[in-house]
Amino acid sequence: MPPWLSRSIMATAAAIMLLTVGQWASCRYYVFPTVWPWYAKHVGTPDGKAIDPQPTCADSDNRTIASMMAVLTTLISLSRRAD
Repeated sequence: MPPWLSRSIMATAAAIMLLTVGQWASCRYYVFPTVWPWYAKHVGTPDGKAIDPQPTCADSDNRTIASMMAVLTTLISLSRRAD
């Protein structure tokens, strides 16, 4: 594998992992703490459905783990064929 291709794959993998972690952190430390107090006041009302944080951050932990595992699997498979 040419060095430029290896560097490109590593940069793309790093960018994907950085964006994935950023998305998880924004849901965990910004969206939920900001929206949750409003949602707790209006749960079960039409207003509660309008401000529900779940649609934007539903299952962010599992999506982050799945994305990172996919990148890791790709890098491992590429490293085994690099010889």
